Amino acid sequence: MAYGAYGQSSSALIDLLVNTKEFQARVEQRVIIRFPNQPVAAAPGKTDKRKAPIYNEEKIGKCLMMDRIVASRPGPKNSLELVTRERQLIRAYLGDGCLAREFYAGAYVERSKDGKLCVDRDLMHARTGAKCEIDKFRLLVPE
Repeated sequence: MAYGAYGQSSSALIDLLVNTKEFQARVEQRVIIRFPNQPVAAAPGKTDKRKAPIYNEEKIGKCLMMDRIVASRPGPKNSLELVTRERQLIRAYLGDGCLAREFYAGAYVERSKDGKLCVDRDLMHARTGAKCEIDKFRLLVPE
């Protein structure tokens, strides 16, 4: 098909392949996983100002299973808050020069072979074009 784009018919390509004893075909596939933005919304009908919950950070591993993450939202300074299927909140600290506000529309990541999102390995992509490495993960536990 790509051969036909240069003004040649696909039958000419087939003739070329039939008369060639050796040829290579390359098939590539990329899977991109999107974590939609989850805005922080006030409870309906509530007009009074409630205090934001206070969280303690706990260490977790250096990798997360990508299929557990369902949403993301910008966190304070240079971090993203990831929400898991189990309704856990995980803070991903971004590398130097990355700002969380660039991820206002969600985050993208290319699926790795092992299905994990890992520190110092994978890049988070934003719709603004930003690409950021993750420095560390922390589990946020309410006080």
